[in-house]
Amino acid sequence: MFFGFRQLIVSGLILTACGTAQAQAPEQAPTNGAVYTYVEKMPVFPGGQTALYQAIGQSIIYPTEALQQRLQGRVFVKFVVAASGKVQGAEVVKSLHPLLDAEAVRAITSLPAWEPGRQVGRPVAVSYTVPITFRLPLNVEEILAERLGKAPIQPEKRHAQFPGGPEALYSYLRKAPYPETARSGKIEGKVFVTVDLDAAGRVTKATAILPSGKGKKLNAASATLYAAAQEYLSQMPTWEPAFANGQPTASTITLPINYQEDSADLLVQLLAQPIYPYLDEMPVPLKQDLISSSSHHIKYPVSALRNQIQGEVLVYFVVNEQGKVTQPTVIRSVDPALDEEALRVVAGIADFTPGRQNGKPASMFFIIPVTFAIR
Repeated sequence: MFFGFRQLIVSGLILTACGTAQAQAPEQAPTNGAVYTYVEKMPVFPGGQTALYQAIGQSIIYPTEALQQRLQGRVFVKFVVAASGKVQGAEVVKSLHPLLDAEAVRAITSLPAWEPGRQVGRPVAVSYTVPITFRLPLNVEEILAERLGKAPIQPEKRHAQFPGGPEALYSYLRKAPYPETARSGKIEGKVFVTVDLDAAGRVTKATAILPSGKGKKLNAASATLYAAAQEYLSQMPTWEPAFANGQPTASTITLPINYQEDSADLLVQLLAQPIYPYLDEMPVPLKQDLISSSSHHIKYPVSALRNQIQGEVLVYFVVNEQGKVTQPTVIRSVDPALDEEALRVVAGIADFTPGRQNGKPASMFFIIPVTFAIR
């Protein structure tokens, strides 16, 4: 069967139940009707855990209506491997959407018999919980066209898509190797790299945005961060290309790599919210023309006019889950006075309609140029 119909990722098994049944001590004999969460010999799927993932993936058929609604995310299904080895009582314990919930339960229910678990040498019932992740295939339009008997529809306009989506890109950026010379020297910071993609989605060039402006110089240790970020992103996998006027086209995207020691505070790590380069549903500025509307509010600093200073300041900012503009930061400087004015202008941008990822509000960053020109 065409793999694009599935495009499903099955996460690792959780070998403890979400229910209230408690594991029995090894020396106790099994009780009729008891459901265990852990036993001396756990149930085994024919062929092992890898075969289980494959069986679920091959059974899943992404519902057409879910594809049309662009639904994706994770469903948790709890089930019991009975003393006979049969799968019983599959139910959703963490829902995503009725369409995907039902398909996940159907796939689990259709699994063949397992080798049952054993306690004190006797077969017993054991409870499992499995997370199943539905991820939209990149060729979703082609799949829908094939299912509905229509000609494929090419998007008129679309930004480039990283394989696996925004979450996969966010994960890829977080995995960038931290140069040991910079780590040992406690050199930290965020490095921005402009990546050029051709019409096939291949990386043709990666260029780190170096500090500029007065007094902005790199020492040797800091330079290693820029070089490492540039090299890492130059080796990115092929993207789904951008589209313009219904045709694939070359494009450019600027991405950040954050080099810093991981926080030892587990709570801080858990509370950290991802900031994506793009989303399933992009934030929409309440003022449609973001750059031109911002330029009307520029007040050219007198000192810069007097000294005939002009140029383009690049500013990074985040639109958070509430649609508010936060974290404005200059990533390419021209002059302190112009930088300050650029930050003031960006901080004053009107609110956005929040972006969404997997149907939930999410944060996304933007990078815009603020141009100062003396006419």
